[in-house]
Amino acid sequence: CSDCHSNATCMENGTATTCSCQVGFTGNGLVCVDLDECVIPGAHNCSEDSSCVNTPGSYMCTCSNGFYLTPGLGCTDVDECAKPGLSHCHALATCINSKGNYSCVCPVGYLGDGQHCECSPGSCGPGLDCVPEGDTLMCVDPCQEYHILDEYWRSTEYGAGYTCDLGLSGWYRFMGPGGVSLAETCVPVLHCNTAAPMWLNGTHPSSDEGIVNRTACAHWNGHCCLWEAPVQVKACVGGYYVYNLTAPPECYLAYCTDPSSVLGTCEECSIEEDCKSENGTWRCQCKQDFSITDLSLLERKLECGANDIKVSLSKCQLKSLGFEKVFMYLRDSQCSGFSERGDRDWLSVVTPARDGPCGTVMMILMLLSPTPTPPPTHPRNETHATYSNTLYLADEIIIRDRNIKINFACSYPLDMKISLKTSLQPMVSILNISVGGTGMFTVRMALFQSPAYTQPYQGSSVTLTTEAFLYVGTMLDGGDLSRFALLMTNCYATPSSNATDPLKYFIIQDRCPRTKDPTIQVVENGESPQGRFSVQMFRFAGNYDLVYLHCEIYLCDTFTEKCKPTCSGTRFHSGGIIDQTHVLNLGPITRKGKRATPSPTF
Repeated sequence: CSDCHSNATCMENGTATTCSCQVGFTGNGLVCVDLDECVIPGAHNCSEDSSCVNTPGSYMCTCSNGFYLTPGLGCTDVDECAKPGLSHCHALATCINSKGNYSCVCPVGYLGDGQHCECSPGSCGPGLDCVPEGDTLMCVDPCQEYHILDEYWRSTEYGAGYTCDLGLSGWYRFMGPGGVSLAETCVPVLHCNTAAPMWLNGTHPSSDEGIVNRTACAHWNGHCCLWEAPVQVKACVGGYYVYNLTAPPECYLAYCTDPSSVLGTCEECSIEEDCKSENGTWRCQCKQDFSITDLSLLERKLECGANDIKVSLSKCQLKSLGFEKVFMYLRDSQCSGFSERGDRDWLSVVTPARDGPCGTVMMILMLLSPTPTPPPTHPRNETHATYSNTLYLADEIIIRDRNIKINFACSYPLDMKISLKTSLQPMVSILNISVGGTGMFTVRMALFQSPAYTQPYQGSSVTLTTEAFLYVGTMLDGGDLSRFALLMTNCYATPSSNATDPLKYFIIQDRCPRTKDPTIQVVENGESPQGRFSVQMFRFAGNYDLVYLHCEIYLCDTFTEKCKPTCSGTRFHSGGIIDQTHVLNLGPITRKGKRATPSPTF
């Protein structure tokens, strides 16, 4: 038997020895080779849902992908659609099971292979829109998915301002005191806190119309529809509208709301109001606790803003005084009141903090030295600018002799910006700069007489002694002042009004002051919306008697840039090209005793 193969069986009958290969092997017994049942027809009984795997002397059946082994039943189909995590279908797709496999089908209105489904514009059902949801596009009801616009100044009753609706894209719902629906009639220019108000050219739909297409028109230059923008509107079951808005084609354009559409549901009742039923409808009505009988008890809220002054009166208190349909306005009756709801229900009016608009009058408060001195050597010490106006109240119509008058005023400490407003003819240079996506900015440069920077030089020229210091201020206005700092990159004097004159005396170069001139002092640069420096102009600037001052400025984004210059140590000037489109120019500045004519030398 020792001669038999290890996979053979040895048989002895006393006279002879026989070697026979075991089942699953083939050969003469001395040599046995595995029999591959998987390749021999009929040698195995594996089903079509399984695979035959050969083993030494035998074979085994393994279930194919999409099947699993069930004792006594063989291979059974796996239902990938019935068990979470087994399929890779998109959340919106339908999973369809098949024998040993499955498929994914995107819903009607969607495109994709089932593992990724995305709607396309116009493919959604009635009342639905294709909008971004995460990393895909989905059909949603805009009445449930929208952004909120709740600015009070969108009311057509609001006046001054230059807002531009840059960045609007998608579905929006108007809420708050300005109104809850777009105005349906042409709005006068310079209303809704913008230059060219936008209104809905058409009527609002009913709730059974679904999403409708409309056009928004912008009023300017005598044309109620000078510019157009497409708008989609849907009336929602909750009693409000949603709008698919896009950014306007120009600036300054903004969407305006109808103030008469302010919601009056009990959810919006203020602390002055109770929710009461009136003719079957629940409304907010004034509480008796807030009733007054004398005008002296009327609560007044005064807000002195950087650019605007707002006066607000309690509507409930006005009603208790008999003003059912109150008309509120300023000295200029075109500046009228508007409704504003918050924690209270207010009637407000706004005037720019400037001398002139809405009849506003400015006064300068000054402190005089206690020791009298002759007028020529006694400069006034101006400390504050006060803006005053009168608020008028009438019941429905304007009758001047029957109106109630309320005087109000706001005082502001004098700074560079306000001091320019208070001067009759300041020497000032103005430059308008547009920064993409953030709006239009105005930069001003003026010359001042003292380090307080509150007394600007006036007239068309400035005369200085050789020892006199010149105080130069630059200031930024308009746009988002919280984001940008004003940076003076290059400031220099030239003997002519030509800012490109090759003869330049640099005061600030490459953002830093000239180190060889000890009279130069930079008070602030790149730190805020204003810049200031002083220089003894005719002491170190060269042998000339007349100069012009030029400053290149840059609006530095404090969110993304380091704006304050680092000027310590040795510096190397870059010698870069000065951008003349960002240069402010002032002059002439003459040496005392000399005429305002160019000097032959520089």
